[in-house]
Amino acid sequence: MLRRVLRAVQLPREGWWRKMLSTLRMRSHACEYQRLSDYTSDETLGNHLDLVFTVKHQQQRALNRIMRSRLREGQPMKVLGGRTPRPYREGLLVHWALRNNFVQQMPVKEPFGLDQSGMRLAVAAGDEVRVYDVQAEVIHVYRNPWFAQLHSVYFSADHSRLLVVSTGFDTVIEFDLASENLTWTWNAWDHGYDVSPAGMRVRRGTPDGGPRSPNLIVVDDPRDWNGFGLPTSLTAVHLNNACYQHHDSIFVTLFHHGRAVTVDRSSGSAREVMTGLLNPHGFEPGWNGEYTVTDTRRGQVIFFSPNFDVKYVLTFDACEPSASRADLGEWLQNVLHLDAGLYGAIDIHRSCIWLFEPTTRRYRRIAVDPDWAVQNVIAVDPLKVKMLQRRLDELPEVRHDVTDCSGLMSVSAQPPGRRRPWPRRV
Repeated sequence: MLRRVLRAVQLPREGWWRKMLSTLRMRSHACEYQRLSDYTSDETLGNHLDLVFTVKHQQQRALNRIMRSRLREGQPMKVLGGRTPRPYREGLLVHWALRNNFVQQMPVKEPFGLDQSGMRLAVAAGDEVRVYDVQAEVIHVYRNPWFAQLHSVYFSADHSRLLVVSTGFDTVIEFDLASENLTWTWNAWDHGYDVSPAGMRVRRGTPDGGPRSPNLIVVDDPRDWNGFGLPTSLTAVHLNNACYQHHDSIFVTLFHHGRAVTVDRSSGSAREVMTGLLNPHGFEPGWNGEYTVTDTRRGQVIFFSPNFDVKYVLTFDACEPSASRADLGEWLQNVLHLDAGLYGAIDIHRSCIWLFEPTTRRYRRIAVDPDWAVQNVIAVDPLKVKMLQRRLDELPEVRHDVTDCSGLMSVSAQPPGRRRPWPRRV
């Protein structure tokens, strides 16, 4: 019965209270609901910081027109994305100084996630990770056959490894920067998440030459997918984000399945922290021990206590939608912790980045180009961001092939049988 109820929850078309009611239906206990419009606008909020963010592409208004046309024709919104691989598009890496609105940008191949460690800036760009090392004056480019549609990248606590999510293959991958070797992997198909909303079953395997079911996709060699992996509508879960909770646990979001899970590094078992979400993106550590999950198509962020109890839900309604997004519903791309108590929310629906501070209930709207598909944002100290005020793309490149010496992604490394997710009991 609960599963049928969760499937019936659809994105409300009007009214912030309808969104709250929709969210309430998927919760088993009461929590506080907040509206950004009840916060106080403060145009100086965050002036002590500079933003660095990624723009996946510069065609957002054109895609909005396509989406609106599909809705008018009555096409369903249940499964999003294409069914065929496509070339990567050119995007941007943008540096934005909040105190004076100084903006600098440079082209990057379809960038999504980014993270900073000292004088190094890591960017997930298509089928490669680009690490801009300003101190060494070099760009390190890391590639592996299992890298496809990389959506997130994070430095480990000791800054020696990078954790990426390969969305094209529904796989979380960690590799060591010095040895250039895979150190840990988690593939969703191997752990019970192997059926897409379209009914396609996906698995890793070896070519056997026998007949295959039309509803089965077998990935036996990632190189056959030309660096793109499975298109969005064919992925089983479409992993959107993977980051460290701590060394022994990884946060992961499952876009198609509407779930936020924690993955145990040693066993690979997944514990479902939240279900019933609408195409979630970020699942991130926040301020003062709390965690956040971005409920993308409800236009909300959910705040959790350290024990994963829901503290409150915030909806973003402080201004009207952009004209190009009218009637298309909400799309909160991601919410990320930027500084002590300060968060950034990427609102595609309103062509902006919201800065907000829940403890003081203040917000600031940073309007961006309506054609920009902003993906992720970090905040840096202006004294340290001087490194970004030069053309990073003018640095020489050094290319690295990340190897799999331990056979972590070999078919023989798959766990025996299908591991079922561990649902959270509430």
